[in-house]
Amino acid sequence: MESIMSERVRLTRKDLHVGMTVPWNIYDLEGRKLLASGQVLRDQQMIDHLCQYVLCHDIPETHVAQKGSQGKLNVFDKTHDYINRIEKIFNELDEGKQECVDKIASLVKDIQALCAREPDGILGVIHLDNDYPYSLFHPLQCAYLSVMIARRAGFTDAECQALAAAGILANIGMRYTQETLSKQHGPIKPEQDRIVKQHPRKSVDILRQVGFDNETIINIILEHHERCDGSGYPHGFKRDNICRGALVLAVADSYGAMISSHNYHEPLLIKQGLHKFLVDKGQLFEVQFALLLIKELTVYPPGSFVKLTNGEIAVVVYRGKMSPMEPLLKSIVGTHGEQYANPLVRDLSIHEYKIESICAYHSENQLNYGKLWGYV
Repeated sequence: MESIMSERVRLTRKDLHVGMTVPWNIYDLEGRKLLASGQVLRDQQMIDHLCQYVLCHDIPETHVAQKGSQGKLNVFDKTHDYINRIEKIFNELDEGKQECVDKIASLVKDIQALCAREPDGILGVIHLDNDYPYSLFHPLQCAYLSVMIARRAGFTDAECQALAAAGILANIGMRYTQETLSKQHGPIKPEQDRIVKQHPRKSVDILRQVGFDNETIINIILEHHERCDGSGYPHGFKRDNICRGALVLAVADSYGAMISSHNYHEPLLIKQGLHKFLVDKGQLFEVQFALLLIKELTVYPPGSFVKLTNGEIAVVVYRGKMSPMEPLLKSIVGTHGEQYANPLVRDLSIHEYKIESICAYHSENQLNYGKLWGYV
């Protein structure tokens, strides 16, 4: 029974309706196939017949990549590759090498394509702990989030790529100060605050020195710390004077910083970060883009750790397709605190596996994220 339920999800009457083309194979709990995917539920009698059994169905391919699948990209491997490419670009910017401009263009196209193909894996990367330097990971985090918000807002491919580039490059003017701050205990110092306030202009100066002349990206970088109420910097612009891309990046940058771990503050739980945007939207951030971020993340975004009613801890792997309240999750810690060698898919229709709360989780035993998401 456990092996069956670890690969399939419980199905209830509310998931079935007359005229529906069934997208999965349907089984009873003994593993007998009752209906093949692609068949149509012709009438209520057919549904009533199926519901005599306790049903389960295959996890859709949109949820889990099968081993050896050629259609999936391992987001965690790709992220590692992107971090290495970002570091090389930053070093070349330090050295004033113009060839980095073409490398930036290539990187942002890859980022945009990955966000389109693997959005749930991307959200997992954004929310899970990692060992990358903050000054390298946060730019990628901003690029990922900006592209996902922009895609939901209906931006063109070119606009999404401009946002990805701005997310990567916006903080190069304070790269080393940013890394210091991520490890620093205690409040920011006056000189550090001065560097932070000046970094949008400094970032643009660095880019212009290597011949970077995309004014759309330049403007996004200059204005990404402006705020809708005029409290931002460097110009103190209000909403109507801030370019649309900067309004998106402001949301992505702020959310990414809130959920990231720094020595000078603990990361907010995802629920707390979303609450902050609900409170602040319209005052600091553009309402439309703050709400689109919340809709993209859903109540339980991938990478969230949740406590189940039976005491297990699980990680959300894919957002709910039928309902945002019913994500696909895998239990990683048992009721007695033991870490499972093989995470188990849990069926939220069963009471003992319902989500009790979002929680924090840290372990000395590194989780295999690629395996959790079905990439390996």
